[in-house]
Amino acid sequence: MWTHGEGHPVSAVAHAPDPTGLYRIRDGVYAADLLLAAVTEFDLFTRLAARGPVTVADACALLGLAARPADVLFTLCAAHGLVDRDVAGGDVVTVTDLGRCHLTAGSPLDLRAYYGSLSERPAVAELAHVLRTDEQAAWGSAKPGATAQDADWSGRLGDVAFAERITSAMDARGAYLAPRLAAAVDDVAVGALLDVGGSSGIYATALLDAAPDARGTVFERAPVDVAARTLIESRGHADRLDVVTGDMFTDPLPTGYDVHLFSQVLHDWDRPRVEHLLRSSFEALAPGGTLLDHDTHVAADKRGPLPVAEYSVLLMHSTPGKCWSVGELTEIAEGVGFVGIEHRPTAADRGVLIARKPA
Repeated sequence: MWTHGEGHPVSAVAHAPDPTGLYRIRDGVYAADLLLAAVTEFDLFTRLAARGPVTVADACALLGLAARPADVLFTLCAAHGLVDRDVAGGDVVTVTDLGRCHLTAGSPLDLRAYYGSLSERPAVAELAHVLRTDEQAAWGSAKPGATAQDADWSGRLGDVAFAERITSAMDARGAYLAPRLAAAVDDVAVGALLDVGGSSGIYATALLDAAPDARGTVFERAPVDVAARTLIESRGHADRLDVVTGDMFTDPLPTGYDVHLFSQVLHDWDRPRVEHLLRSSFEALAPGGTLLDHDTHVAADKRGPLPVAEYSVLLMHSTPGKCWSVGELTEIAEGVGFVGIEHRPTAADRGVLIARKPA
């Protein structure tokens, strides 16, 4: 029987029941609403089935979809077996027998009216708007005017109370994930670690626990930096892990580090900003250094995995980002100069993309 007295986080994780299902409940909260929107707002499967195999770009033109949310939608549909997606063959989607039988007009087993009975859910309208405009909705579907700060996730981080709540949430998420990340990269030599956008520093803490002679820095914006310092001190790591205040988009990354960590950071941002972050990392990282991108990654063929495709919907809804595919991140990383790129699973549908800067 597991008890609260398991002690060190690594020991606690080793003896804890697997919480993957609990992560999936939270992370996939908007996925059903996206499928409802696709069926009730766009009649997606009827229109695509009538058209036949079509590229994602042409499907966007046909249905009036923006590119980023459409990518998330078709990955979700492919993961559910409702479309076949052929990324290598020009990113062509074809409605499967499952989609034709149950979600198209004229089928005797058409479920569209059943889905339509839930079309008034608020998140369905929010996601339909995102699909059409690529404009993110409010974090957690917060009502307009609920706070004095901007409704979007990034803008609300300027609110100290919201920043503390989000930082505490990310810290709680990392309690199980961080030691599993450290175990997955235990062959990566760490001398000096820079945790970019590291929130509470929970992942840097785990990596330093596995490398007793290493030191680290969390690079984080205000006011998240204040919460980070408090949490790092509470874990007894302030002597080895400091916090440098800065904006990863407008300030250069600190130099003098041989490992850069982005843990569940890139999924919040669009491609230009992901490219900016990886380029900044490459420029600041010591020659021969290592980049670690710990995140929920879509497979290179963009057909799943289903839990990651579902989580990508939440990110699409509330941030400018999505769950990036291994193929997309490899292309971006190689484009800025990284080599030797590989992907390893960690825990709870997460993985780590490892890239190296030439010596």
